[in-house]
Amino acid sequence: MFLHRVSIRPRHLDDWLATWPQQLHDLQRHGFTHHQAYLQEHAEPKLTWLYSHPDASPAFPAPVAEATPHVFGNLVIRPVRVELLADVAPLPDRTVCLRRYSIVGDWQEFLAIWRRIVVVRERYGFRCLFAVADQPKDLFTWAFDFEGDWDDFAALQRPYYRDPERVELRRVFDHMADYTLDPARHLAIAEANE
Repeated sequence: MFLHRVSIRPRHLDDWLATWPQQLHDLQRHGFTHHQAYLQEHAEPKLTWLYSHPDASPAFPAPVAEATPHVFGNLVIRPVRVELLADVAPLPDRTVCLRRYSIVGDWQEFLAIWRRIVVVRERYGFRCLFAVADQPKDLFTWAFDFEGDWDDFAALQRPYYRDPERVELRRVFDHMADYTLDPARHLAIAEANE
C-alpha cells in the first residue's frame, strides 16, 4: 500500500479537482488499484490518497501534467503498512475526520491500544475507514466518519471520551508526540477501478 500526500495551491482547488479523473486513470493504467482518497479543505487543501500495486517497488508514472501547476512541490508517496482498510461506501450524512499522529515509543504497544480505541469509537457511531502505519517515519494516519457536521464533532465525542473503557486507554497519548485532526471529504474513486 502507498500513502500519497500533497498540498494544493490556494485558489487552485477547482482546477486541480478537474484533473482528478485523469490522475486516477493514469495510475490505474500503470497497474495501481485505488482504495480511498480524502481531501482536507479547511485551510490549505491537502490530499491523502491510498493505492496499491502488485509489485512491491513499482515504477511510478510522472505526475499528470495538467495537475502539476495546481500543487506544491511537497508530494510524498511512501509505502505504508495497512492496519485497517474498510470496504464501506461514503454516506452523504456523515463527516470524515482525518487524523495523523507522530508516534514515539513502542509501536506495538501503541497499536494494541489503538485497536481497542477503534472498538470503543465504533460503539459510539464513529466508523473507522482506514489506518496505515509508516514506521520508518513514525507516522500513523487514519480516518473515521460520523453522522453529523464538523460543528457537531466535539459534542458527539463527549460520551465517547467518558466511556470507562476509553478512559482506561488514555495512555495512547504517551505515544503521540504530535497530532493533527481535520475534517475531510471523500473523493470518488470507484469508477477508476472498474
